[in-house]
Amino acid sequence: MTTGCDRKENAPPPEPPTINVTDSLVMVDLYHSMKLGEWGEAYNWDLTDPESWIGIGFQTDENGLKYVNKISIVHGKNIECSLPSSLGNLKYLSEFSLGGIPYLKGPLPESIYNCPISIIGIVNCPRFEDKLSPKIAQWKNTLVELTINRTSFYGEIPKEIGECQSLAYLSLTSNKFSGIIPAEIVQIPCGTIFLEHNEITSIDWRIYTENIGYGDLQCAYNNFTGEIPQKVLESERWNRFHSFYPFNEGYGFTNYPLDENQLPK
Repeated sequence: MTTGCDRKENAPPPEPPTINVTDSLVMVDLYHSMKLGEWGEAYNWDLTDPESWIGIGFQTDENGLKYVNKISIVHGKNIECSLPSSLGNLKYLSEFSLGGIPYLKGPLPESIYNCPISIIGIVNCPRFEDKLSPKIAQWKNTLVELTINRTSFYGEIPKEIGECQSLAYLSLTSNKFSGIIPAEIVQIPCGTIFLEHNEITSIDWRIYTENIGYGDLQCAYNNFTGEIPQKVLESERWNRFHSFYPFNEGYGFTNYPLDENQLPK
């Protein structure tokens, strides 16, 4: 006869958790905040089984404990959703991408700037509204790729972006960025910087008159106004490369030099 005491003594030990508790709780927050349970089979997570968490990547420590290092959620439904403020608790999160989520609302949680982000992409999320924070400087040693395209990000591009000296690709196209392009942006060692299709109105002309950096700006379809300084028009950098035309309808520099090669096809 087996007693209750015997059953307790002979019971197998509980299995150790496969994912650390903090990250597990953040994933629960993400699941509910994004309303993934309403997206159908594609994101039909079992919250007790990390292996079922489609779109989530992990790294494993020496004890076999998993930590979230990648989030990729795409092709959303017509369901209003948002991101949880707890994202910043993911201390190993390095890749973060959202794409094609039509009813995703902002903001991008401020806490995410505490994560060691190397790649971030937010694309085709037209209702996602936020400003790019000066806290982007907290990614200065990690960020290598930043893509924010076809969203409702607005406001000025922070000058602190120039501190991200590992950034190899920068695209901020088809958003609502406005104000001035900071001179510091060309300090980024990434070649071409894509800023087309926004509402930017001006540029720090030191980009052309001082030896600040070497990034080339693609800036067509913006709301530029005013006059280009003569010193800029005579600069070596301007004559090597510039790309501001076409402008958004009703806007444009009053003295922008046009030739047949710059006219829209």
